[in-house]
Amino acid sequence: MIPMPVTVPAINKIHARNPNEQHRASSTLELLFDLVYVIAVAAAASGLHHRLLEHNFSGFLTFIVAFFILWNAWTSFTWFASEYDPDDWYYRLSVMLQMFGSLMIAANINQFFEQGLTWIGVTGYAIMRLASCSQWWRVYQQVEGHKQVAGRSIIGLLTLQSVWIIWLFLPTSIQMPALLLFISAELLMPMWARVAQSNNWHPKHIAERYGLLTIIVLGEGVLGVSNSIQYFLVNSDSATSTMIMLGSSLVALVFSLWWLYFTIPFDTILDKERRRYDLFLFGYGHFFVFASLAALGSALNLVTDASANTIEHSISEIYAMNILMIMLIIFLTTLTLLRTLMCRKSKHNILAIIIAAIIIGLSCLAVHQGLPITYGIWLSVLAPIAMTWYFNQDNKKWQNKTAS
Repeated sequence: MIPMPVTVPAINKIHARNPNEQHRASSTLELLFDLVYVIAVAAAASGLHHRLLEHNFSGFLTFIVAFFILWNAWTSFTWFASEYDPDDWYYRLSVMLQMFGSLMIAANINQFFEQGLTWIGVTGYAIMRLASCSQWWRVYQQVEGHKQVAGRSIIGLLTLQSVWIIWLFLPTSIQMPALLLFISAELLMPMWARVAQSNNWHPKHIAERYGLLTIIVLGEGVLGVSNSIQYFLVNSDSATSTMIMLGSSLVALVFSLWWLYFTIPFDTILDKERRRYDLFLFGYGHFFVFASLAALGSALNLVTDASANTIEHSISEIYAMNILMIMLIIFLTTLTLLRTLMCRKSKHNILAIIIAAIIIGLSCLAVHQGLPITYGIWLSVLAPIAMTWYFNQDNKKWQNKTAS
C-alpha cells in the first residue's frame, strides 16, 4: 500500500488590511489572547492593594512600571493585528507563542512588587518579540510599500530585547535609572518605526480592542465589589443592610465608569477625524486610562478592608475613601484630557471635569466629617453621571457638525 503524501497547509501571502473594511470586529483569537491579560492586570492590582494596606505609597511607582510592562506587550500585538492579521496557521502559531510569552510576563507581575523585573519577564518578552519579528519579516518580504516600517520594527524589537537582556546583568544601583531610560526607548521605537507608514490601522477595530481591554480592567473593580459582598456574607456579625448599601454603591460606581467611557464614540472620532498622530495619542493616552482604572480596583478592595477593620490591617474609612477618590479623579481627568485632544470641538470637557471634581471633593469631605463611607461613595457616583450627561450633549453637537 503506497502511503499518501502529507501536505502541509500553505502559508497565505500577507497583505495590509483595508483600514476602511466593513464589519471589522475582534477575532476569537484576539479575545483568547486577551484572557492572559485578565491574569496580568489582576496581579498588578493585587500588588498595589497590598502596598496600600501597608501605607507604602512607593507602591504606586512600582505599579506604574508593572502595568507598563503588561500594557506594552498587549498594545504591540493589538496594533499589528489591526494592520495585517493574515489568520493562517503560521500566524495562529505565532500568536500561541506570544500568549506563552505573555503568561511568563504575567507570572513576573505576580513577583514584581517584591523582586522587580526578573529573567522570567524578560524571557517572556523575548518569546513574544521573536514571534512578532517573524510576522514583521513576512510584511517586509510581501507587502509593497511597508518595507521601512517592517524593517525598522524588526531592528527596534531585536535591539530593545538585547538591551533588556543586558539590563539583567547591570549592577542593582543603576537598574532603576536604566529601567526608566529603557521604557522611554520602548515608547519612542514605534514612533520611529512608523514614520513612513502609520495609517494602516482600522479605527473601529482599534476602538473595539481598547474598549475590550477597558472592560477587562473594570473587572478589577467588579472583583473588589465581589470581595466586599463576600466579606459581609462570611462575617455573620455584619448587618445585611450594610452589605446591600455598600455593595450597591460600589456596583453603581463601577457601572457609571463603564457608562462614561463608552459614552465617548472613540470609533467614530478615529474614523471621522483620522490624523497621523492618533495612533500614538489614542494608544499612549489609554495607558493612563487603563492604569488608573486598575488602581481604582485596588482602592475598592481597600473599602472592604476598612469595613473589616482587622487587627492585621487597620484601615480607616477616611484613608480608603481618600485613596478611592484620588484614583477616581485621576481616571476622570485622564479620560477628559484624551477626549479633549481627540475631539477638540467639544465645549463641555473642562466644565464637566470641574463639576466632577467638586462632587468628589464633597464626597471626601462628607466622610471626613463622620458620614459612613457608603454614603460618600453614593455621592461620588454623581461625578461620572454628570460627566456622562455633558459628554452626551457634546456628542450630539459633534455628530451633527461632522454630518453637515
